[in-house]
Amino acid sequence: MRLQSIKFPTKKMKTNNIIPIGGHHLRMPSLTFLVCVAITVLLWVFVTFSREYTVTYDYKVVCSDIPEGRTEAVLSDSTFTLVFKSKGFTFLNPKFYKANRVLSLPVSKLLEHKGHNLYSYRFTKNEIKDYIKDSQIFDNYFIDIDSPNEITIYLGN
Repeated sequence: MRLQSIKFPTKKMKTNNIIPIGGHHLRMPSLTFLVCVAITVLLWVFVTFSREYTVTYDYKVVCSDIPEGRTEAVLSDSTFTLVFKSKGFTFLNPKFYKANRVLSLPVSKLLEHKGHNLYSYRFTKNEIKDYIKDSQIFDNYFIDIDSPNEITIYLGN
């Protein structure tokens, strides 16, 4: 009895998805794999940014709305460290970008509840915090002022 050889059909390998790199040939990942990776990354981003975060940012403080008869207002501290709490997506808002971290304090409005003084007015952390919350500058994301504990505004002629 004689054995016959059986020939199986062979597939030719496609060469359009092979990239030659430094003498080696690397196969490009399939489209299905790339779609799975993209979906995984999107899910990771949604889960990560949907959590609630508490962050602190340093804000440069400038005076605005200087009372009549005064030419300038100088602050004892030009930077506030503010504490915010919100979901991660909120902090992608441009008002939290480093270039936009400027807090404008209207001096005339702050002085409405203070007694008359000639050149300087002292404000506690809680007074400034109440003003920021009442004015809704940061919506409901603002929690507290980390530093300074008090600030003095010096008015010049």
